[in-house]
Amino acid sequence: MDNFLKNTRRVIVATTGMVALTSSVYLGSANAQSLTNTETFLIAQTLGGIQRKISLSEVPFPVMSSVQAVAGTEPSYAGVELKPDGSLTYELGGQNQQGFKFEVEVTPEGRIIEVDEQVERSAVPETVFKAFDKWLPNYEVREIWRSTRLGEFVYELGIPDFWVEVSADGSRLSILKADE
Repeated sequence: MDNFLKNTRRVIVATTGMVALTSSVYLGSANAQSLTNTETFLIAQTLGGIQRKISLSEVPFPVMSSVQAVAGTEPSYAGVELKPDGSLTYELGGQNQQGFKFEVEVTPEGRIIEVDEQVERSAVPETVFKAFDKWLPNYEVREIWRSTRLGEFVYELGIPDFWVEVSADGSRLSILKADE
């Protein structure tokens, strides 16, 4: 059993090293560039697709209605993304009545894809923190979000320079590079 734990730790250390190495050459954070001579149209391209911020007045009615229904309030910002497969999604966000941030990803027809909500520590199952503490002891959690994707809850824990995504039952943990 001791050899199994030692080998598991070596794999984790090697994997963490590979993640650190590849994150330093990650090209997904491309700078925004103006595609016209005016400053009114700004677009950023990432490996995930083409994204741009839009005004709330540009958001289709089905999208806005779905976001208002799920968030219980008006969003304060919006964006649109053209995915590599050619599909279009909208991401709207803001602050709910309790003062927590939220983001909702929606199709043009108003179908909810993902709902992300900032939550307090007390709203997170203890199994999430047990998994987090097992793999990342001594890290301070600065921010917590609950992400609902197709009925599945995933918790995103913000630590310095990284996000840690943990399934609600604590069985899966992923380390993600923080957005820049």
